[in-house]
Amino acid sequence: MPNTKHSQTGDLSHVLVCAGNLTEWLATTPEQWKVQIDALVRAVSGESVRYLTICPYGGDNNANDKAKISSTIVSSQGGLVTGDRVSIISEDGLLVVIDTCPDGQQRFVSAVAQLSSNQFIDEAKLAATIVAPASGEPDLTLILGPPTIIPQSLVWELAYSEIVFLDVPWLRCDVEHIQMAINDFQRRDRRFGGIDS
Repeated sequence: MPNTKHSQTGDLSHVLVCAGNLTEWLATTPEQWKVQIDALVRAVSGESVRYLTICPYGGDNNANDKAKISSTIVSSQGGLVTGDRVSIISEDGLLVVIDTCPDGQQRFVSAVAQLSSNQFIDEAKLAATIVAPASGEPDLTLILGPPTIIPQSLVWELAYSEIVFLDVPWLRCDVEHIQMAINDFQRRDRRFGGIDS
């Protein structure tokens, strides 16, 4: 994987929240989406975060379901739909990306397909396509689920990210939970995928 990590241990530019499944997301009303996205944005405000990505923990990779979810999000928040992603810019300039793809392998395949077959594909180009429109891989990944299972939606994103697990349902995640994860992140000595020697 490319070295797109940030240079300082305490930098927190990109937060990824992996929560809920597509069935739960389909049942999330426009009002609930607004409340949830606003809470997540508030939780990272005041930090150096420039990108907030939200993706499902899992679910069936159904194009109709993903389109319905994107439509619901846009009706509550506005935003731009590009493929499986809805991009929203918050009032303070934070880029929020809701990626409706629940399958990390499919996200990887889609990224490769987006790259021209005539160009050499290296890790940097692949990483940039996978995390786009964010400019770097997640520094902190908050997974709402048990710590014994890695979500099927995350394949690439976890290599350099610090991971915090919270066994909290999707619509119960609030500012306090995100702040706990950020505080945990700030206490860590980041190894960027390495191990202690």
